Amino acid sequence: MTQAQSEAIFTKYLGQTNFIWLDGQAGLDVTDQHIDGFAIFGNQNTIVTMEQNDLLDYDVKQSDINKLYAAKRKDGTAYTFLKVPLTQNNVVTTNGTNLGYKGSYINYYIANNKVLVPNYNDPNDAVANGLIQTLYPTRTVVGIDVRNLYENGGMIHCVTQQQPQ
Repeated sequence: MTQAQSEAIFTKYLGQTNFIWLDGQAGLDVTDQHIDGFAIFGNQNTIVTMEQNDLLDYDVKQSDINKLYAAKRKDGTAYTFLKVPLTQNNVVTTNGTNLGYKGSYINYYIANNKVLVPNYNDPNDAVANGLIQTLYPTRTVVGIDVRNLYENGGMIHCVTQQQPQ
């Protein structure tokens, strides 16, 4: 499906008319670098992402970082960015396997009264939970240990299914 075909569907069924297209990297991982591991909309004005160095460490191409940071809202105004760090350390599973890469907190799940945030038994868990909490003052942020899930390429949002209330 082309970008134009995708945009037509998004406009028709979701009413969306403004799009941010990143190139991604085919074959980088099982999701071809699924975007919700490094950038999501926190609200209509805010994109939750990472600092440039963390994005590069997460294998996001510089051209995609530039596009993301330059993104504008439909009215032409710039987005606010909430930049959440990667884990300080490489992720280690509960059985002691060092995965050799850091974990992202961006792939969280928003529920009715809670926000479930991936946690990794890392010093940055509390930092990430606190930053994400600022976006959702009426919900409680709950850290969910995803170390073993992450070993197989998943995080909270990837393995849940939204059910509107």
